[in-house]
Amino acid sequence: MFSFEKVTQVKFKSKGAIIAEQILLNIKSGEYPAGTKLPAERVIAEQMGVSRPSVREAISALQIVGVIESRPGDGNYISRDLTSDERSFQVKNILEESDSPYEILQARRVIETGSVRMAIKEATDEDIQKIKSAWEEKYKIGLAGDYNAYIRLGRQLHLSIARATKNRIIIAVIDRLLDITSQPLWQNMRQLHYQKDPSRIKQMLDIHDRIVNAIQARNSDEAIRALEADFDTVIEQIYHLENVKE
Repeated sequence: MFSFEKVTQVKFKSKGAIIAEQILLNIKSGEYPAGTKLPAERVIAEQMGVSRPSVREAISALQIVGVIESRPGDGNYISRDLTSDERSFQVKNILEESDSPYEILQARRVIETGSVRMAIKEATDEDIQKIKSAWEEKYKIGLAGDYNAYIRLGRQLHLSIARATKNRIIIAVIDRLLDITSQPLWQNMRQLHYQKDPSRIKQMLDIHDRIVNAIQARNSDEAIRALEADFDTVIEQIYHLENVKE
């Protein structure tokens, strides 16, 4: 007789892990020789029949372990120093243990654009001052070009907005989503974007300035518009796309 107790959970590979695995196989076979330029992300996506966000995640993981080298203004190159078996294991771990930045951004957009309206309604003057202080610190770090700290301080700013809702469930959910953004895959994708062109930070500083100013003015509609612009821009930045869809 069939027993559900005997059924073990099967862990499926993420799209990024499957794509990374195929790229590694192409390197081993010589289709992508060491030292040569990797095909454009758009080309890989078309050849494999997958989305560009998933390709970008796979490439980011390969960059983290050194299989692929990013050359600003030129593209991605296959490293000459390869130990594919070991690095293949590392890449799979990164992708299987990381949540998709694209999916996290989608979730945050839905939750945070709703919570900011409640935050504006419930926030005390002290709450708004905490939000402003968190933003001022993040702004200074962004102008200084410390991208790692800038990304890390984003958690403090968004969490201060969540806390202003006075709703412990909302705070806990947003806190968890923000924790996920500290994963290596996410951090690498964001940092590479700014390192390739330091002027890109200005766009994000302007958008966050709009968010904080709208909260100070207790203008819910403008705060939501600015938050939506924030998430749209981050998706464009880390995936180099507009109107990304899975």
